[in-house]
Amino acid sequence: MRTKTLLLSAAALLVAGVVSTQAQPVYSQNIVGYATVPTTNASSYYMMTVPFAIGVSNGANEVFGLAANPNALPNGTEILTFNVMSQNYVISYYDPTTTPPWWDSANENYNVPTPALPAGMGFFLLPSGPVTNTFAGTIALNVGSTNKFAMTNASSYYLMGSLVPYAGAVTNGSAGGGGIDLNALPNGTEVLTFDVPSQSYIISYFDPTTFPTPWWDSANENYNVPAPVVSVGQGFFVLPSGNYTWTNSLPSN
Repeated sequence: MRTKTLLLSAAALLVAGVVSTQAQPVYSQNIVGYATVPTTNASSYYMMTVPFAIGVSNGANEVFGLAANPNALPNGTEILTFNVMSQNYVISYYDPTTTPPWWDSANENYNVPTPALPAGMGFFLLPSGPVTNTFAGTIALNVGSTNKFAMTNASSYYLMGSLVPYAGAVTNGSAGGGGIDLNALPNGTEVLTFDVPSQSYIISYFDPTTFPTPWWDSANENYNVPAPVVSVGQGFFVLPSGNYTWTNSLPSN
């Protein structure tokens, strides 16, 4: 796995995709919800995040309901989590015919733990066949509280997702008012979303000194692009140009 190839090359074989959602979360008084996320293109990469706390550990077995249906993920499906410190991927292959069902390709090790997919962390899914999963669980953040995530490694990629299941522009919201609230980024920070059909990144640069918007893209030096938009269940990369703390909140009203 060549990390920089995945991250930087639009023509790379290993790429990730934007996830579309068929249903927005529906909340009860207990702050439970669901989101149906189709990943229907076999052998296409999807950049995802689990929008809820599910089960005991948010393990892939709980997230995808593999205990009840081991075939909910097709044999040969890959899950890629990202290690910020090494800037490398941990690749877990799923094979329900083996015990345990997870293995890695680096050393043909058939005794690896189930991937953990906590809310707020992004990952890649490479399904070997069509998958439509309904994530169902509780919102990972308490009502009226906030979560702060510090990105302390400037010029390191972070594979992220909103801890609270919001959809829309990444700049929507405020520190105490909900929304994704990816605001006040350091000048030169990049946000990378992905397009499944083209299997290519959409790279948005943040520069608060530009007009009419602070966002621009590198493909054609266009300085008039909207803020990146994500769906519920969609992950994205952040490449901060300096130390940055991202705040997610779930307001009480």
